[in-house]
Amino acid sequence: MKHILLKVALCAAIMFISTGANALGKDFKKLAKIEGVEHVHVGKFLLNLAAKNGGNVDFGENMSFVAKSGDILDKIDSIDVFTSEDKNSIEQLSQQARKILNGNGWEPLIDATDEDGQKSKIYQKQHGKHTTIVIFAEEEDEASLVVIDGKLDMAKMMEQMSNEN
Repeated sequence: MKHILLKVALCAAIMFISTGANALGKDFKKLAKIEGVEHVHVGKFLLNLAAKNGGNVDFGENMSFVAKSGDILDKIDSIDVFTSEDKNSIEQLSQQARKILNGNGWEPLIDATDEDGQKSKIYQKQHGKHTTIVIFAEEEDEASLVVIDGKLDMAKMMEQMSNEN
């Protein structure tokens, strides 16, 4: 039963995406207050359960972590997903995300636009040993922002993702 509950909770958090030590500060929390924006928070306890049960955690089609105890999933403290399919909310979410991520110590890692017009951006910010990674994907009819917080090593994350593909 725990395993099924865990899968349901992780799927609920992940299905919303198309593609200081408290990194999810008040700026990101404000995104959840935008009308039409849905917010899902997955905390350390649930992530630890996934790691212990050896399940996979998928973020859309292009990003996946294999949950193994002692691996990258153990290093993640929280995952927050903000998503919207409402045109006005998408615009507000995009504007607020750009305000948060422009400057203020955020390092842009990827800024891409695909042939269908989907824009994808990945940013990183370090706070001592803590790292926050933000993945922002925007299309005409949907926008998603994922905030991953923990003691993360981006090189190890990329290596693990490439080993899975």
